[in-house]
Amino acid sequence: MIFGLILGALGYFKNFDSKVEKLVSPLSGQPVSDQTISITPTETLPNYKPYTFENLSQRKFPEGKIKLGAVLAKEDNYTSYVFTYQSDGKTISGMANIPIGSSKCPVIVLLRGYADSQNYHVGLGTEKSANFLAANGFLTLAPDFLGYGYSDWEDKDILMARFYRPVEVLNLLSAISSLPSADTNRIGLWGHSNGGQIALSILEITGKSYPTSLWAPVSLGFPECILTYLGVQEEVGNPVKEKVEKFLTYNDPKKYSITEYFDKIKAPFIVHQATSDELIKVEWTKTLAKRLKEQGNQVDFYLYSKENHNFNRYKETGDLLRQRDLEFFKKYLR
Repeated sequence: MIFGLILGALGYFKNFDSKVEKLVSPLSGQPVSDQTISITPTETLPNYKPYTFENLSQRKFPEGKIKLGAVLAKEDNYTSYVFTYQSDGKTISGMANIPIGSSKCPVIVLLRGYADSQNYHVGLGTEKSANFLAANGFLTLAPDFLGYGYSDWEDKDILMARFYRPVEVLNLLSAISSLPSADTNRIGLWGHSNGGQIALSILEITGKSYPTSLWAPVSLGFPECILTYLGVQEEVGNPVKEKVEKFLTYNDPKKYSITEYFDKIKAPFIVHQATSDELIKVEWTKTLAKRLKEQGNQVDFYLYSKENHNFNRYKETGDLLRQRDLEFFKKYLR
């Protein structure tokens, strides 16, 4: 669990170029220029610069193509497929729900949180919400992300793999127009946990007003969102700390932090948070909702007493969240 959480926390953030002088390490409290970071003469550090929020906001994403593959399920009013698309030459799979008999449908892109790749199936973490929305006339797309499902492998560098996550979603968004039944003028986002942070980054990068549902989102800045979950098992934490330290030596962390770009967000939200969430503190999500409101965004905020991070302690909780999401998306996309 802890190892998965660390990798999940690492999985998201984008990169920023940086100035080295007087950056303070959150691990030691010392300026990074005063610390000894061991880098062998032959070691080549990854170039994270293309994945900064600023650089990604200026990047043009060409129209892609979504290919529908094997049928996963046939329901009365929608069909579930495995779909694939390309992200910079890499194949990414996912689950698509296509309503039956509709000419143009509003689209919801669903972004899951951490999942164990060894026990993963296409659509894991999003399928209940995706199926419910599809049964009510929404076309849904839930990418598996690189390294999962039938997708190509993700980058071996743990930070690079995480910084690239938003690019995977941006390439998916640029491919939606290839689906005949998709209405590209009516697109919404749904994100749980780390998926919520990816959704926030998409809004910051694009400046689009995608209506967005957030379930217990990771909302801490970078690198706090990683460091918060380290230290419980040192055999896991130490390599991650070393990677973050080397990153901070040459990069400005503010350029990778969603908390620095909230002013770019112009979208309505529905935000769900459980009071007994073991991973996300209620105060973090309350602060997020407050900041979004301060930027002029409409925010519907709901707390769920004694619920857990996955909102599945009580069956009625999930049903309530999905119904509230449906009403939210109908309001803004119908």
